[in-house]
Amino acid sequence: MDAKARNCLLQHREALEKDIKTSYIMDHMISDGVLTVSEEEKVKNQPTKHQRAAVLIKLILKKDNYSYISFYNALLHEGYKDLAALLHSGIPEISSSSGKDSDGGITSYVRTVLCEGGVPQRPVVFVTRKKLVNAIQQKLFKLNGDPGWVTIYGMAGCGKSVLAAEAVRDHSLLEGCFPGGVHWVSVGKQDKSGLLMKLQNLCSRLDQDESFSQRLPLNIEEAKDRLRILMLRKHPRSLLILDDIWDSWVLKAFDNQCQILLTTRDKSVTDSVMGPKYVVPVESGLGKEKGLEILSLFVNMKKADLPEQAHSIIKECKVVECGDRGVFADLLHKWNQSQ
Repeated sequence: MDAKARNCLLQHREALEKDIKTSYIMDHMISDGVLTVSEEEKVKNQPTKHQRAAVLIKLILKKDNYSYISFYNALLHEGYKDLAALLHSGIPEISSSSGKDSDGGITSYVRTVLCEGGVPQRPVVFVTRKKLVNAIQQKLFKLNGDPGWVTIYGMAGCGKSVLAAEAVRDHSLLEGCFPGGVHWVSVGKQDKSGLLMKLQNLCSRLDQDESFSQRLPLNIEEAKDRLRILMLRKHPRSLLILDDIWDSWVLKAFDNQCQILLTTRDKSVTDSVMGPKYVVPVESGLGKEKGLEILSLFVNMKKADLPEQAHSIIKECKVVECGDRGVFADLLHKWNQSQ
């Protein structure tokens, strides 16, 4: 972590430790790949809220610039607008050149755009699904700068969110189609008050200098209007990614003539919104070969060297998602039992 970011974190350490609740913050950071499950457990094992926050801050101080950005984005996502503002001046500069970095050939430009947009990083154990990723990207190219919807749908646990994040991890797509950036919102099942909070948080992220308003929208209709203005005037040609949409009435709150990529279990959620619509279905399973590939990566062995019982482990665990921590835990437990 560079000196500016570290000093800013140290300067506001007391305020952060006093106010934050760590559980949801850590969920975002684990999704970004900057916090491990064992580090999460270390924080959770502390007896008080203040001590949990203190341990989390201590861990972040030992990490890199992307950890700082992930923490900052997590604060915004969870409604800690004032605390995020304290850290804004310390956001580290990350080169936006088109040169390749060490993350699987991804350019630093892509990493910067995705970090700023709150897009989750790849899971620790990642298995590519090129055909599906290409299908999603082709649909995004079809939007061609105009408002419209690309829907990734499938059963729970089939890897929709991982695929959505992977599809935008592409330099030419971001530079050519979405030069205004991408903005990831984890939606989930919401009531009206929960939806309003999601919209308020998104508006805050899109208007960090408060040039449009110094107060949060008071209701869903006002939030929808604010979002439309922000997307049109401050973030044109950007992509809004809505992860895990359950209800069509929730989706209508984001129907603002934007370019939108969404994940859902129900492809009919877009029936009530306007504009071009493209659909990418995702099958519920990865299949035996992909399952074996996941297990080989997880236990650090070549797939060809896996013992015969690996096949029954894959079948029993019903491996379906390349980023599911629960599946990984089950895999490892059964693997250890078989050794």
